[in-house]
Amino acid sequence: MGIDKMRDCPVMATIDVIGGKWKPRILWRLRDGPVTFGDLRRYVGVSEKVLAENLAALQQDGIVSRQPHKEGDMVYVEYDYTCYGRSLVPVLDAMGSWGLAHDARKSERSDTALMTFDV
Repeated sequence: MGIDKMRDCPVMATIDVIGGKWKPRILWRLRDGPVTFGDLRRYVGVSEKVLAENLAALQQDGIVSRQPHKEGDMVYVEYDYTCYGRSLVPVLDAMGSWGLAHDARKSERSDTALMTFDV
């Protein structure tokens, strides 16, 4: 009898969409509004190929939209959340808050450990 990931652990459905090394960074940056490919690349710090692959996956899942723009002779693309993708922002905010609290907790434990060994 197989395991039904959706029934047994619905968190996996979320991780399947937003998990990995680069998607969380992409999604965190998009919280501030539309961003160009180049700006995303600089923020995330990843190759064009890897960024394009991650953006394509997020588009396929309906999380991110791709909007080409033309200003005079210049053509550029902006990425933003879809309406559906915006439903992830509270999830990301909660994860970000938890991450900050966890880092603070780790830091406190580390400081306590250092004080214990200062004797």
